[in-house]
Amino acid sequence: MKTVMKMCLAESGLSYPCHRLTVGRRSSPAQTREQSEEQSTDVHMVSDSDGDDFEDATEFGVDDGEVFGMASSALRKSPMMPENAENEGDALLQFTAEFSSRYGDCHPVFFIGSLEAAFQEAFYVKARDRKLLAIYLHHDESVLTNVFCSQMLCAESIVSYLSQNFITWAWDLTKDANRARFLTMCNRHFGSVVAQTIRTQKTDQFPLFLIIMGKRSSNEVLNVIQGNTTVDELMMRLMAAMEIFSAQQQEDIKDEDEREARENVKREQDEAYRLSLEADRAKREAHEREMAEQFRLEQIRKEQEEEREAIRLSLEQALPPEPKEENAEPVSKLRIRTPSGEFLERRFLASNKLQIVFDFVASKGFPWDEFKLLSTFPRRDVTQLDPNKSLLEVKLFPQETLFLEAKE
Repeated sequence: MKTVMKMCLAESGLSYPCHRLTVGRRSSPAQTREQSEEQSTDVHMVSDSDGDDFEDATEFGVDDGEVFGMASSALRKSPMMPENAENEGDALLQFTAEFSSRYGDCHPVFFIGSLEAAFQEAFYVKARDRKLLAIYLHHDESVLTNVFCSQMLCAESIVSYLSQNFITWAWDLTKDANRARFLTMCNRHFGSVVAQTIRTQKTDQFPLFLIIMGKRSSNEVLNVIQGNTTVDELMMRLMAAMEIFSAQQQEDIKDEDEREARENVKREQDEAYRLSLEADRAKREAHEREMAEQFRLEQIRKEQEEEREAIRLSLEQALPPEPKEENAEPVSKLRIRTPSGEFLERRFLASNKLQIVFDFVASKGFPWDEFKLLSTFPRRDVTQLDPNKSLLEVKLFPQETLFLEAKE
């Protein structure tokens, strides 16, 4: 008849909380008893090839690996993370895929990217959008890893709480090169004290869960959670970290709102000042344009006046001398009323051409292309007459009163 041995872990002599177990093969019960008596720190679980002495542990409704936290690296076909990975994002992609393969799809969403990128995502955003950073440090050689990942890290309550409040980044410290790489990152971002704390952790104390809070001047490690914990304790420590973070976040939000309010006031003042400067500049430029236009027009006016004056002088110098009242030739006396009411008087020979009268009027500042010369009885526009005809021919003899009128 087969005998089944049933006893609790305490009765078996296993030390708490951790004990290293190995599995071996024995050839006889006597040899097994000998080995059991000689052990001081290691307990060997043995079974013969016939399976007569011990029943498989699955007969008790539990899995051997889950009972003892064993995850033999020999059973794993691929590592969690490649050694000496050049790109941290690629390493995290493999980590996530392997984690899902081992423990299922219900697990924290691991941030894919460098640790610096995770900092940016968690800390360097608006205060309302900031989160805590959780760094999961995996180690395949730890007896706690399998239970921690499957029982704690993949618990729905933990997964939900992490996704809502944390950015979760992971790294595998199983390989020495990856361990050294993380310690370098840790020393750079958190300082030598934190790096030394992680460096001195024993393998059986892994996995580790680091809770990081971003501050103005540095990143603070709020908590280092070791693998020998429970779901309730893990949740309690996550919530305690969130309580500290929330208090700091409210202060940061208040400071940020006040700073934004000050910056808004400054921006409004700067904008008002800019608009004022633009208005002043536009006014100044308009004034400068106006002055430039006035100067241009004044120059044109001066040039026109100079040109007219030159023409006037030229016409004045070209006029024949005024005949005396008593002259052998017939003389015509013309009296011309200007628009201002003044009169221009001059004597002309009756044989003088009408053009000479036009030149005379122009020499006084009334060019005939701007003014017309009218007679009263009969009323006619003298400037429309043939300028080559004599005064006698156009009947401006012996005397005539004319008046000047500006052309429209």
